[in-house]
Amino acid sequence: MASVSPQFSRDIGTRDASVVLLSWALSTANTDGLPFEMPEWADRTWQAVGSWGGATLSLQGSNDGSNWFVLSNAAGGTAATLSANGGLASIELPRYVRPNLTTPGSGATVTVSLCARRATPLRN
Repeated sequence: MASVSPQFSRDIGTRDASVVLLSWALSTANTDGLPFEMPEWADRTWQAVGSWGGATLSLQGSNDGSNWFVLSNAAGGTAATLSANGGLASIELPRYVRPNLTTPGSGATVTVSLCARRATPLRN
């Protein structure tokens, strides 16, 4: 089982590089996304789509890159998890974030994307 590297893009319609998009392609065989360090990105919206096969996605954070906790859903403060196509915004702003199929399911292929906005945009 290998950790999945995120695809990273700053070219998503802003001129000041204040918004980024990350994307991980997770599967039953490769359940965890490599962490991405992003403490300065305040607004974070997650989306997951794919074939779930009974999988459960947990959106996680860490301040040391080793000890992970489940982020909280901004809509109600419940655990930031998904088991079907959907999206949510997370509350906490840890140093590192990653998606993780905590229940791998059977034949799951789930693409997880994270759109984040910098709290203090760079100005050109």
